[in-house]
Formats: sequence, structure tokens, C-alpha cells
Amino acid sequence: MATLTDLGFCQGVIFENIICTFNSSGCPNVAPMGVTIVGEHKVSLTIYNSARTLKNLQNTRAATLNLTDDIDVYYRSALKSDEVSADLFERSSVVNAPKLKSCDAAIALSVESFTSVDMLRTKVVCNVEHVDALKKYPQAYCRAMSAVLEAIIHATRVKVLGNVEAEQGYVANLYGLIQNCVEVVNRSAPNSHYAELMSDLQEKVDLWRVRA
Repeated sequence: MATLTDLGFCQGVIFENIICTFNSSGCPNVAPMGVTIVGEHKVSLTIYNSARTLKNLQNTRAATLNLTDDIDVYYRSALKSDEVSADLFERSSVVNAPKLKSCDAAIALSVESFTSVDMLRTKVVCNVEHVDALKKYPQAYCRAMSAVLEAIIHATRVKVLGNVEAEQGYVANLYGLIQNCVEVVNRSAPNSHYAELMSDLQEKVDLWRVRA
């Protein structure tokens, strides 16, 4: 079995993954999530209290972390989760959670503890039950992919905090960071699928700012 270290994880670094859980009806839920390791067989996630992922973890106490370089999966899971088809998932054979069929690696987790961080967030510590990894060819790197992923992460925070009056300074800063990502995409991959995703993301963020 592969280990977290084999997959490039190391302590003190936040790694972006797709976390999959079952809701109370047994339907898959998917969300991008930053995770840190707190030992070779343990990870930590800080999740907004309003997130469906946290509610699902409290109910099932299980999840899978899915590693993929498919930016469309990150985008749909972050901003269009209701449009993610159940056909993209299969049930984990290790824990009570779904996993992505197309992922490059799936990490089965069981929840160890929940700890309140502040009024908005909860820290969840999970045990690694199994790591299933595929081998694949390395991919050529384009800055646009990381810029889109960075913008997606910022956008999910704008979506959550857009109506929180005390966080408007932070939201404005996030908006500026998103614009920086837009510039990177327009320079490195104009007229590409990355540019299409960023255009759609900008429209959503602009609507959330107007609503706020």
C-alpha cells in the first residue's frame, strides 16, 4: 500500500484534494478541501461549519480524499457541486464514503475528532485507513492550472463570507487575489479552457459581491 509520503505529502504544508462523503440520504457529496498531515497515518482539515462536508462527516465519520489534476473536477466540486453526476463516483471498499472513479489516488479516512476553531470553522482530525494509488505518466505543467485552482479556493471563501459584515475587508482582498489569477491565466493560456473557467468564476464572484 502506498503512503502519504509516497504521494508527496509532508508536514507543515497544506495540500489541495477533493473530499467525498455521503449525505444523510446516501448520495455522494464532493468538495475541494485543503488538508495537512499530522503523522504518517493521520490528517487534519479545517472546515466551515456551514459546509455540507462537515455535516456529513459528523454523520458518517468517514470520507475519501481524492487526488486528481483534472481542474474541471475542482471547479465543479467547488462552485457547481449540484451538477456533479453520481456516475462519477463509486463506493469505497474500506470506509462508508464514495470515491471518484477517475482519481489518481484515493485515501480512505475515518474521523477521530472534531474541535471548534472559532465561530465559523471546525478542525477535523482523521485516521488514514487505506491509500489506493494509480501510476500514470507525468503531465506537462502550465501556470494557468495552478492559477485557476488558486482562484477556485479564494472563490469558495468569498461564497461563504460574502454576507459576513465583519469579513468584508478579507473578501475584498480575496477578490484582488482572484484578479491576479485571472491575469496569470490570460497571459499563459488565453482562449483556453482555463480562460473559460476563469470567466465563469469571475461572473459568480461578481454576483456574490453585489449580493453582499
